[in-house]
Amino acid sequence: MNTDRFKNYQDNVKQLVLGFEAMQRRGDSRYYDVEDLETIIDFYLETSDGDGLEKSVQYGEELFPSSNEIRLRRVHLLCFKERYKEAYDLLKQLERIEPDDTDVLYALGVVYSALEQPRRAIQYYHKAAADGYELGVIYGNIADEYVKMDQREEARNYYRRALRVNPNDEHSLYELANCYEDDGLNDKWIHFFSRFVQEHPYSKVAWYCLGEGYTAEGLYEKSTDAYQYAIAIDPDFYYAYMQLAACYHALGQMDKAVSTLHDATEHTQDKAFVFFRIGEIFRFQNNPVTANVYYQKALKEDPYYAEAWSAMSMCYASMREYNAAMDAAKRAVKIEPESAMYLTTLALIYSDSGDFDNAERIFECAKPYYSDFEQGWLALADYYIMRECYNEAIETLSTALPDCEMVLEFNKRLAFCYFATGRRNMLYNAVRACLMEGKNGIRELLDYLPEIADDLEVMNIIHSHQNDNQHDNQ
Repeated sequence: MNTDRFKNYQDNVKQLVLGFEAMQRRGDSRYYDVEDLETIIDFYLETSDGDGLEKSVQYGEELFPSSNEIRLRRVHLLCFKERYKEAYDLLKQLERIEPDDTDVLYALGVVYSALEQPRRAIQYYHKAAADGYELGVIYGNIADEYVKMDQREEARNYYRRALRVNPNDEHSLYELANCYEDDGLNDKWIHFFSRFVQEHPYSKVAWYCLGEGYTAEGLYEKSTDAYQYAIAIDPDFYYAYMQLAACYHALGQMDKAVSTLHDATEHTQDKAFVFFRIGEIFRFQNNPVTANVYYQKALKEDPYYAEAWSAMSMCYASMREYNAAMDAAKRAVKIEPESAMYLTTLALIYSDSGDFDNAERIFECAKPYYSDFEQGWLALADYYIMRECYNEAIETLSTALPDCEMVLEFNKRLAFCYFATGRRNMLYNAVRACLMEGKNGIRELLDYLPEIADDLEVMNIIHSHQNDNQHDNQ
């Protein structure tokens, strides 16, 4: 039997629970007073033991069929099973019997929240808060309901109130940071948590949230300090290691990023993800050999990690080890056969190896999944452009263009194809479409198709567009 489940409980709770379980195994019965049964039931609820919760509630109802305390535990059981309508019906009965019972009012707030009725939930949370009991929890719950209604200013207000009552409320700390982030209030975000850590310097979550605020503002040096404080308070704070590594990466301090990720592996069960992240650092440093060492470590932890197989295939392809690249890419596709990204990667590896028949076959398999993967259409168009199949490239780009977001990427490729095939009017239209993206559009078009700088008619269109913009800005 797993005794670790009692590590946060006093010995009397352990003895009550073990005694109840022994009685159940023997098929016996014995008398418990209501308070002892509440303790047993609450233990199963807090430890998410559904079977124990069911048996203890049922036993309590047999002993005390008219006890409102036990009936309220039946509500908790129904909520645990996500049978919220039944929980609501029982709570309304209890409310009629004890209209001022704080526990009943609070539970009604929880059920209304689960039934997606945030205003009613807030109403009952306020009723439950009237006696001042558990204000921190209630204020945090009210804030959660305001978040659901997209009223983040009110949410921030109640998260702050929750933290004034209970500065250790980690949920409110995280959610308050999320509210600041969602509204882009980086200055207020940093200001609040800077003051908070001064008043509560041993709050690891507050330091973490402060680091997130600095990161959002691009102040990575300050972020690293905040994350390091969080880790100093709790050396097992896995997410702080991951964010610290990301900051070192942003600062270009790759050795520190890798070292921090190595530290993170000691504080998580998901070592595969951390090894994958290290592999990504080396891949983007054009070090495919070392990258693959870490992808292999990730795959040793999780052989079904499709993204690691796909990334490994790209590393092999960059080293022109095409057989190994294809094997790895196929493993990724086998794990996720409808992944547009993994299918496209396999197609590109076939293309790079000169196996165009298989490349086109895999592209055809991938196309049905390109509705949310614009890079797939672009990869297919680039493949056709590389093979000078301009009509096919134009058809591909034109098919995806009406629904795409990466408009400039599509139009500059169309301009290339129309320029290569001498379709002047279509070329002019594609150039004008690129110009609609402003200076960035002009620069990217000229970088992608430098030959166009020698085309007088096209350059006249560009210069005319620039002159019109200057005139409009005067």
